[in-house]
Amino acid sequence: MPKLKDLKKYFETLAGQKSNCTDNENFDIIIFENGKEIGYSQFNEILLLFGFDRIGENFFEFLASGHWKYGSKSSIRSLTQLNEGINRFSKLALISYGNIKFAYKIFAAQPAILKEKIFKELPNNPELFMERHNPLIEIEEIPANKTFYLGHLIEKEINNQLKENPNDETLKNKNQERLKWVEFGKRNLAAYLASDHLDVYVATSMRLPHEYYAVSKVINQIFKSKTINGLNLRWFDPTQAYCKERIDKGLSEALMLKRASCTLYLAQEVDTLGKDSELASTLAQGKPVIAYIPKGDKEEVDNLIKDLIQHSPNFDEKQILMEQIKIFGRDEIWINKEIRDWIDNIEKISIFEIKNKLYELVHKYYNKRADTLKNDHPLGIQVNLNSGVANGVIVTRKIEECIELIKRVVLSELEFDIFREPEFDPNGYVMLKEKITGSIFRLKTNNQLLSNAFWNFYIK
Repeated sequence: MPKLKDLKKYFETLAGQKSNCTDNENFDIIIFENGKEIGYSQFNEILLLFGFDRIGENFFEFLASGHWKYGSKSSIRSLTQLNEGINRFSKLALISYGNIKFAYKIFAAQPAILKEKIFKELPNNPELFMERHNPLIEIEEIPANKTFYLGHLIEKEINNQLKENPNDETLKNKNQERLKWVEFGKRNLAAYLASDHLDVYVATSMRLPHEYYAVSKVINQIFKSKTINGLNLRWFDPTQAYCKERIDKGLSEALMLKRASCTLYLAQEVDTLGKDSELASTLAQGKPVIAYIPKGDKEEVDNLIKDLIQHSPNFDEKQILMEQIKIFGRDEIWINKEIRDWIDNIEKISIFEIKNKLYELVHKYYNKRADTLKNDHPLGIQVNLNSGVANGVIVTRKIEECIELIKRVVLSELEFDIFREPEFDPNGYVMLKEKITGSIFRLKTNNQLLSNAFWNFYIK
């Protein structure tokens, strides 16, 4: 049977600080003996013996059962139940404040705030989404293979060609088609701006026709899936909106980024400053970012090649493949003599060789991109500028996971595992990891100087 002194590490973990009480003859009292339980009053007695603040009835109930309303028969019957309650509290503390010690003091003294935080994290009723009215202005869908007409590069290209050949009927017809879809894009932008709510902002990088096409296909695959299609969600799809002025485009997208509940970040062969800043801005608001990074397997590369060939009729397949080698192998070109020789002597190599090298480079590129966002780069963790809570990116490599994660985010159903390094050290790292992907969602540092300096600015 455990003794009271054996519970010390659990209570230190709960309070987020070390106990200063080390010598007490009562520490040898046996706990949970013969089915005995720890009730509310006894729990507070233990807190006082260890030198910590007492807690209210509702806080105790939350630790004992996860509920709010206190019952006089509520109790803690085992170390397992105690540990589960502490983990439950720690998750709420990290989500709410990013600081366990501070959360403990707030919840212990102010039960109304504890109640607010508990109810805020309860799942949303799906019917609230399903019963929404349709938007006043509906999105007029632009087919995936026409979305590239909204790009500024294609606009510039067609206009330059028309200057040289103003009477070319093919070019004039192409421009007329572009103008038709641009009008769709303008009306769609107005619909996005007027929409009363926005659930998901989709962050992308698009310049070339095949990029518009690929992004549009992925967005449709996600939001038209059975898993979330019935929820009547609203999302900003950049392949469906057009804004001519650079400043207005930046402002309108910044507004939608502010209004959306979360951001879906689509990793591509080229990731831009704009897209990465949208990721950082979302985290700085304390909202979730779901980053979908392709596996980069053979099937995905073959689909990319197919799209490139379709949208690049003036280039042969070898040229198209070598351009992708340069993009995905840009870090290797300077050190890999074989690739440099290929570039200089493209006629001497086979498509089979180029494809195999491209399979290797794409797979390597996306693995590195995922590892950077999930594990390596310091800016994969961003601070909510209002609260100081540290937020991480949820990284997934599967479309199916991406769809499920969006559903869980909007319904407030994300699930987490808690990790402490080292275990039972209130001054150690505490990480909240999203269950499906294992991505860090919230974090508390073990650097005491950093923590003290940090929270002196954020906690008043």
